Amino acid sequence: MLEEFINENFLKPLCYYYTPIGTVTYGLILILAVLGTYKLLKKLKLKINKKFFLALLPFIIYGGWTRALRDYSLGVYGQSKLFCSPPIYFFVYATTLASLLFSLLIERKTKKISYEKIMMMIGTLFLLYNLSLTTIKNFFGFSIILLLISLWSLVFFGIHKIKPKLLSIENAGIIVSHLFDASSTFTALTFFGFYEQHVLPNLFIINLSLGPWIMFPLKILVVWIVLYYIDKSKENVFFKKFLKIVILILGLALGIRDFLTVSMLSL
Repeated sequence: MLEEFINENFLKPLCYYYTPIGTVTYGLILILAVLGTYKLLKKLKLKINKKFFLALLPFIIYGGWTRALRDYSLGVYGQSKLFCSPPIYFFVYATTLASLLFSLLIERKTKKISYEKIMMMIGTLFLLYNLSLTTIKNFFGFSIILLLISLWSLVFFGIHKIKPKLLSIENAGIIVSHLFDASSTFTALTFFGFYEQHVLPNLFIINLSLGPWIMFPLKILVVWIVLYYIDKSKENVFFKKFLKIVILILGLALGIRDFLTVSMLSL
């Protein structure tokens, strides 16, 4: 009974779809990971700033990019279940954390090289390997997604420019990162016969028959409201910035994965 339960909800869906039970379980694991990471960063006395974001950026890109390469069984990613969702996120998290601790150790021992430069160098090596495996074949899908995200960028960075008190530049960037994911999902489902793997988007797209376009207002509404309440909360600045980094990662990593999965599709 237990073996069947685990197989049906966690093993069988790997790389293909999420079950409601799996979604809740992974959500709880994410919450625990976020809380644990927050406490660790506080203990390490790290600042959530531009340096921290630059240190993470190659690994955020790597996670989404690697998942796309796994879709096409390329390179060392091949048929390994490690690079399916969600195991790949545990792998990337562990790799990122190990790189961060190593980089901080080097920085504090040498007092010359800042940790983000070391992390960027490590992350770049991973990205160069992924680049060697990547060939853009679907220029139609590639162009549609870039056009959509360019338009959304103009809209939300434009709102920031006109009404900076309404939308800060960091919040505009986070919303645009999620609209990158929405643009990639919309393009994949509308033009190329892909299907949505996640439970909640499926509820709106399939069960309620609203279509892939619903991803745009859904993302804007949910992300903007969450960011608004984070800004208005009485939590310390460090915690609020940390939460925003987590929200950014969730949008950008998935956006990169979907963008490249569509772009590498053979027509």
